[in-house]
Amino acid sequence: MDNRLASFSMIELFSTHNSIGLASQFLEWLNREQLQVVTIVDEGLNINFASYSVKSILGFNYEQLIDKKITDYIHQDDLEKFSSYLESLDFKKKIIEMRFLHKDGYYIDAKAYSGEIYDDQSDEKFYVICIVDYTEHIKAKEALTNSEKLSTVGQLAASIVHEIRNPLTSIKGFLQLLENSKADIQKEYIHVMMDSIEKIEAITSELLYISKPTTNVIKEEDIVSIVKEVCLLMRSQAIINNIELVFSPKTDFFLIKCDRSQMKQVIINLIKNAIEAMPDGGTIKVTIYKDEYLTVDVIDEGVGVPDKLKSRLSNPFFTTKETGTGLGLMVTQNILNDHNGVLSIHDNAPKGSIFRITFKQ
Repeated sequence: MDNRLASFSMIELFSTHNSIGLASQFLEWLNREQLQVVTIVDEGLNINFASYSVKSILGFNYEQLIDKKITDYIHQDDLEKFSSYLESLDFKKKIIEMRFLHKDGYYIDAKAYSGEIYDDQSDEKFYVICIVDYTEHIKAKEALTNSEKLSTVGQLAASIVHEIRNPLTSIKGFLQLLENSKADIQKEYIHVMMDSIEKIEAITSELLYISKPTTNVIKEEDIVSIVKEVCLLMRSQAIINNIELVFSPKTDFFLIKCDRSQMKQVIINLIKNAIEAMPDGGTIKVTIYKDEYLTVDVIDEGVGVPDKLKSRLSNPFFTTKETGTGLGLMVTQNILNDHNGVLSIHDNAPKGSIFRITFKQ
């Protein structure tokens, strides 16, 4: 059946009661009281209709939006995504996350539910776009991510103390030698000390970086350097657990659009998971390569994940560890969803697992 001829049960209801008044009251109530903004937009993206509820969600009176371009109220960084989204629409509902302008000048995080409809008389196409305020959900998700991040920082702190202690001991020893050394060998001592100081600086900088609250700043970043920096940070945790952490990328440089801090959190979570899965030590390999899509693999030699549990590992509060929270992989999956990334789990012969991130950007 042509979607334009589809009938709805509420139309049948109004016809049965033969009541224009009932239909009018229903639409009036829906227009004013619903918890979303309903707009009808023509092919030129001009707003032809906006529900009264726009006042409570975006702060505008509905009259202020009529005949205005809907793109004037969408964040400029979301316009390209919105354009591609419109091209994919048909009669069935499709969802997109975007930021919409509030009358007070700031943008709210929102979900838009949209579809195409047609005017049978003129055969013109219109878009129904329903906007739902998603701000509180986004804040809750960010709070969860930050909580998991701080938990990870706390767990890394002890191992990082050991990692910093060694170069500090070297610096102290060489400073004592410098007191009585000859000038021609001082440069060699200074070089060793500078290397040690730079190592301390790199580790502490990484720890401070990941402890900062999530910023959600999306821009082009080199995924190879992101993973390399995380491996540097996680090396001490691996050593304490008698694990060798090996980073062997198949490419030296690859740009993706991401939030750098959030992407580091993803890699940290996966390496941390791998370490916890290897109580007897071994080797963790991290690699980056490009086949059809850019892929990051974290390969462990742990006990592996039973097939029946693989699909459940991203569920909130589901964990196979006695001290686990069940939030790490859920946070990881949430971040990847926002970056067009997919997490999958594969068996690593002869033992262990491969946690694979595939970026479909």
